[in-house]
Amino acid sequence: MNITHNKLVLLAGYALISTGVLATLGFLIHPHQSTEQNHTMWVVGHIFIILGLLTNMIGVFGLYVSKAKSIGLIGLIGFLIIVISLALYIGKLYWSGFIYPLVIAEHPEFIESHGFGPGSEPQDIIIRIIYFSGAISFAIGHLMLGVALLRAKCFSQTPVLFFLIGALLVGLWPLLPNLVQHFSVIVSLIYAIGICWLGIKLITES
Repeated sequence: MNITHNKLVLLAGYALISTGVLATLGFLIHPHQSTEQNHTMWVVGHIFIILGLLTNMIGVFGLYVSKAKSIGLIGLIGFLIIVISLALYIGKLYWSGFIYPLVIAEHPEFIESHGFGPGSEPQDIIIRIIYFSGAISFAIGHLMLGVALLRAKCFSQTPVLFFLIGALLVGLWPLLPNLVQHFSVIVSLIYAIGICWLGIKLITES
């Protein structure tokens, strides 16, 4: 089957909507900390979020392709950084969702001594850089792509601002104090509104 430009844009639109839905469901289900009692919800929440990041890759690719001529080099760099950040995020979520609960159950002292908890800071500087690189690059990539979309006036400002502000909050969220991280559902919802809105825009255009 030949994939035409319109079909790709249509697929991207549905992928962006799926991202918003899956990410929001994931954060709603996802407990703040892993315990023996909530292990199933912990894993299911991570699965939803990881699936959301995978559909996000498809959606952002289609979003970029549909507006590539208008958003120029800044948009291209932003798109590439977003893809890298999503790959890094998936790796981090795989660790925290499927490996971390097993390690902390058997060797909690290892997690505590090295700072390997989902919301903590690793002691080793190299691991710390890698640990937070996904979040930081996520914010930078969306900032560049969002600014490029706003400058090119590809869409109305409101959905792009939700997309941009939501992504900045999601990216900076792991760097904020532990108390603030309890509001992850609200943060993800802002991003979800923006990305679903842009998905609807793409579907309408296609």
